[in-house]
Amino acid sequence: MRWCSSCVIMGRAMNSRVASLSQQYTSALQDYLDSQQEILLQQAYELGRIAIAGRLGLLDIAQIHQRALLVCLMPACSMEEKQRILQASETFFLEALSPFEATHRGFRNANLRLQQLNETLECRGAELTAINYDLHELSNRILHVQEDERKRLSRELHDQVGQALTVLKWNLGLLLRSEEVDATLLKQKLADSQTLLEETMDLVHRFAIELRPAMLDELGLVPALRSYLKALAQRTLLQVRFHGSAAAEQLRSEQKIVLFRVAQESLTNVVKHAQASQVKVALHTLKHVVQMQIRDNGQGFSVDTKVPGRRRKHLGLLGMQERVRLVNGQFAVTSAPGQGTTVCVEIPFRSRPEVQAR
Repeated sequence: MRWCSSCVIMGRAMNSRVASLSQQYTSALQDYLDSQQEILLQQAYELGRIAIAGRLGLLDIAQIHQRALLVCLMPACSMEEKQRILQASETFFLEALSPFEATHRGFRNANLRLQQLNETLECRGAELTAINYDLHELSNRILHVQEDERKRLSRELHDQVGQALTVLKWNLGLLLRSEEVDATLLKQKLADSQTLLEETMDLVHRFAIELRPAMLDELGLVPALRSYLKALAQRTLLQVRFHGSAAAEQLRSEQKIVLFRVAQESLTNVVKHAQASQVKVALHTLKHVVQMQIRDNGQGFSVDTKVPGRRRKHLGLLGMQERVRLVNGQFAVTSAPGQGTTVCVEIPFRSRPEVQAR
């Protein structure tokens, strides 16, 4: 019963608004038919706005116009007069409909914009899904890489360091067991032992650099990079050129680690995949950021991450990108088949990392 009563009240209010507007509309239409002044059409436009504000529809305004037109046609005697009234009232009616057209156009534009936003959201959703998938793949990749790295270090420690120490132990045992040792044999064994110790020390030093370069903490980013690149050039056939800016030392420790690790990963990719003969590493200071560029003259590749068969390589790029993101930096790779590859990293001096870089 309450619902029915509400409907009756709303219906009465609507009828009251229609009746009031009908009277205003009839009066305004008569004024316009009498003089047909352009300024009186503004009243038709305002009446249309009042109808919209009163939640009246097109059918309501059409009925109001029809009733007003009948009132205006009744005094007309000749067909010419009726024709004039019909033509003039059409102009008045169209002006009264202008606010409805503007409102509907706004609705159409809003719906179109909403549709575009929905399409954009769908695209963003697809991109986020792809990013989540890439991050999941990256997490798995990191776990596998860490485990592979542990296996490699364990194997090299066992095979090289273990064997070297075994030979040293055997040499020392041989010397201890011999009551009289020939001077020539003694010198040979000592020389062999010294060589083994130097090689073992170099190997342990290389392991230490790979795990955490002490030079980075003690001397800074530029000396650590220079030392790493010098060792890389000695181990490979790469021609390495390096330019370092002393201003890079103003970065915080975790920011320097990110730059060093990105350089390591990039140069490892150059050695393994690029088939390059030259690589240039440069540290520049640009306003409030430190920029590092690593450019090689290798075979290059397609940066499109959707290319099948390149997944592992692009996961490496994604890992570097994630490192840089954690210190609020920018990471970019430009490459094309046969045109080499450039890795560019920019890190601001005052960035605040989300987590500690490792």
